[in-house]
Parts: sequence; C-alpha cells; structure tokens
Amino acid sequence: MQIRCTRCGHREETNLGFFVNLIGGIMPIGGYWAWVAYLFAGTGFAMQIVIAIIAGGTAMLVFRDEIVTWVMNVGYECPRCGHSSWE
Repeated sequence: MQIRCTRCGHREETNLGFFVNLIGGIMPIGGYWAWVAYLFAGTGFAMQIVIAIIAGGTAMLVFRDEIVTWVMNVGYECPRCGHSSWE
C-alpha cells in the first residue's frame, strides 16, 4: 500500500495494512476457538465476549483502509515537510 502526503506529495510504501489484515483475520478465528475451548466459561458473558471478538475482527477487515489512514494521520510525520496529513 502506498501513502501520499497531501501537503507536499511525498509517497511512501507502507506495510501497516498487512498487520491490520493479519490481526483482523486472526480475531474471528480466535473468537471461534475461544468459544469452542470454553475459554470464557463461567463469566456469564461468554457469548457477548466471543461475538465482540468476531465482530471486531470482521470490522478490522472491512474498514482496513480507514484504520491505516487514521493510524498514519495520528502519529507519522512526513519526512519531507513534517506534516501528518496522509491519504
């Protein structure tokens, strides 16, 4: 995935999308595993926790571009102009 600074046009290659895809893909599988392994048994909220894990992972996969854009705009400055405005 390439990102571009909206101020100066500087482009960089990023692998942040890979990590979002990885985490987003593992969360639904992990939620299913937690349900099958009775990981949250006895808490009284087992079903709600597992649904939240699976829904969170699916949401990360669906909104991965927005997540990457948000992460880049929050903490990564352009090496050329010093602003944090990426697309």
